[in-house]
Amino acid sequence: MKLKSFAALPLLLLAGCSTETTESKDVKTEAIWADIYVTSQGKDSRVIAELNVSGRNGNNIKLSDKDRLEASAAGVTKTLERDDDFFDIDYRAVFNISEEGTKYTVTLTRDAVGDALTTTLIMPKPFTIVTPQENQSFHKTDTLEVSWTDSKQNNTQLDAKLTIRCKKDDGNEASVVENYIDTNDDGSLSIDLASLEGLNDSVLNNKKSCEGEVFMERFNHGTLDSRFADSSRARAIQQRYSKKFEVRIN
Repeated sequence: MKLKSFAALPLLLLAGCSTETTESKDVKTEAIWADIYVTSQGKDSRVIAELNVSGRNGNNIKLSDKDRLEASAAGVTKTLERDDDFFDIDYRAVFNISEEGTKYTVTLTRDAVGDALTTTLIMPKPFTIVTPQENQSFHKTDTLEVSWTDSKQNNTQLDAKLTIRCKKDDGNEASVVENYIDTNDDGSLSIDLASLEGLNDSVLNNKKSCEGEVFMERFNHGTLDSRFADSSRARAIQQRYSKKFEVRIN
């Protein structure tokens, strides 16, 4: 369990991230580390590719003129467009599909060297978080029952994250975070709120209720071209958020 202070978070992010960029024309194919994934929250899907030099913490790779990323699904092919933020560069395309079993093919083409690296992703079964319900109220000693529809299919993993945001006595916000990795995908997860030590932290303002939310991901691993650098990965992910609920800590 983690208690995070939102006031300190930007400094932590700055300490752990690099903004260095390398042109892809200067990187050998075998040195390209790739994180390629497709996500859906129910209505559409987003194909995202992040490319770094050698590994997750390597320089961001900016595609040169003769390199391109394309994704195909349901007979539609789109070019992934660069998306820059303060810390990172990735490439994205949006498709108006999200159905179970949809096949996505992502290709990195390098005209200068004649390489075409193909990654295949298959969208897992969608689901809906049924409980907790919106504005449902719990005490910090209660059991939070999380339930969802459409239980597990073969070769998928389900991860969940509980986030509870609280006010501190100094007026800032803090969050209690608990992760449930590879939890049993049978439609039910019981969380003993009394086991979350962060809800008893003396810095919290116990006169104000906290706000909770559950985030869940069901995913499977795609088939990644073996020429990408070691530890590269590919995933197809169904993501869902629960309705927000109240946690009383008085």
